[in-house]
Amino acid sequence: MDEATLRRTARYFRALSSETRLRILYEIIADPKCAQDVAECIHKDVSTAWRHIKVLEDAGIVTSRREGRKIVVYVNDLESLRRILDLVQRALDHEKPTPKIIK
Repeated sequence: MDEATLRRTARYFRALSSETRLRILYEIIADPKCAQDVAECIHKDVSTAWRHIKVLEDAGIVTSRREGRKIVVYVNDLESLRRILDLVQRALDHEKPTPKIIK
């Protein structure tokens, strides 16, 4: 894998590494939303929601576009993101607990 691809991949996974951004993604996967609605869903103010949306945009995961008076946030590649999140969930479902060492 070349350096540029490694950087893009790392940026993508860094964007997914935030609980708040994951919550945003799960909300807009179900139904694209404007920033105000995203902020309400994550129980944060609009400026905080926008900061998280910007990270997701910079990673290429979401796009925002104006629709009338609102800016609505959409997932770019819904099927691929669903597959990634499904793979992570499957890996977590198969995660084995760390054995305790008894002394």
